Amino acid sequence: MPETTIAITKVQVGHVLGKGAATLKGIQERTGAKLEILDDGPQVKISADDDAKVAAAEAEVRAIVANQEHPDYEGAEGARLRKEANELGDRRSTLFDEATKKREAGDHDGANKLVAEGKQAGEEMQVRHREAAAAIARHNNEDKGKGEDYFDMHGLREEEAMEMLKERVAVLEAKPEGTVTDFEVIPGAGHHSAPGAQKLKGATEAYVKTKGYAYEEINAGAYLVKVPGSGEGVPAKPEEGDKVPAKPAEAPKAPSPAAPAPAATAAAATAAKKGDGEAPAAAPKAEAEANAASSKGKSKSKSKSCCVCM
Repeated sequence: MPETTIAITKVQVGHVLGKGAATLKGIQERTGAKLEILDDGPQVKISADDDAKVAAAEAEVRAIVANQEHPDYEGAEGARLRKEANELGDRRSTLFDEATKKREAGDHDGANKLVAEGKQAGEEMQVRHREAAAAIARHNNEDKGKGEDYFDMHGLREEEAMEMLKERVAVLEAKPEGTVTDFEVIPGAGHHSAPGAQKLKGATEAYVKTKGYAYEEINAGAYLVKVPGSGEGVPAKPEEGDKVPAKPAEAPKAPSPAAPAPAATAAAATAAKKGDGEAPAAAPKAEAEANAASSKGKSKSKSKSCCVCM
C-alpha cells in the first residue's frame, strides 16, 4: 500500500488536526487517504490504496505547513489597503517636515499649505486603515467559512481587534436568554510579533475577565469563551450608504475679533510612528509656527490677514 510521511513541528500538529480534528478529517474525505499523527518527530503518516490519493493528501498537508511557516494574515485586499495607509502616513510625515523647513525659511503661506495637505493625508490614512482592518478580518474569518462563534484576530492591530471583538461579543450576548455560545477567540501566541509587541493576547484575556465570562486557554494562542445570551437586542449600526438623520442647522456664531488661532489638533500633537495612525513629531512645530505667524500677521496690519487652514 502506498504511503509517505511528512515531518512537522508540535505547533503544526494542531494546524493539521484542526478543531476537533476537523481539518484532518476533511483531508481524508476529500482525498480518500488515511492520515495519522505519529508522536515520533512528530510526523504525519499518509497511506492509501493508490499513489494519486497519497499525493493529493500530501499536497494539502504541505500547504497547511507552508501557511503556518509563512502565514498570509492579510489577504490580497487587506495587504493592498494596509500598504496604501502606510504610504499615506509616510506622505503626511514628509509634508509636515517640509512645512517646518518652509516656516523656518520665512515662507509662511507655503508652510500653511503643506500643513493642510499633511492633515488631509492623515485623514485618508485613517480611512485606509479602517478599510484594511475590515478586509483582513474578513479574510481570516468569513472567507474561510467561519461563523459568529469564531474570531481570528491575526493581522489586526490591537485597537482594531479589540473593537471588533466587542462588537462580536455583543451579537452573541443578544441571543435568547439561556443560550450559551462557545466562542473561540484567536489572538495568537505572538510568534510572528516583534519583541515587546505581543500585546493582543493579554488584552483579550483582560477583556474577557472584565466581562466575567468562563473561559479556558485551549492552546498557546486561543481561548474558548462561554458567552451567555441575555435576550436583549444589539443596537443596529447604520450600514454604509444608510442615511442618518441630520441635526437641525444652527445659525453660525460670529467669531470674536480677539479669538486665538485654533489649537493644534490631537493628531498633529501626538508623536508619530510611521503609518501607525499617529502624527509625526514635526507636526506640532509646523502647526504651532503656523498659528504664531497667523496671530503676528493680524497684529501688524488690519488690511492684511493670514489664515491657517486647520
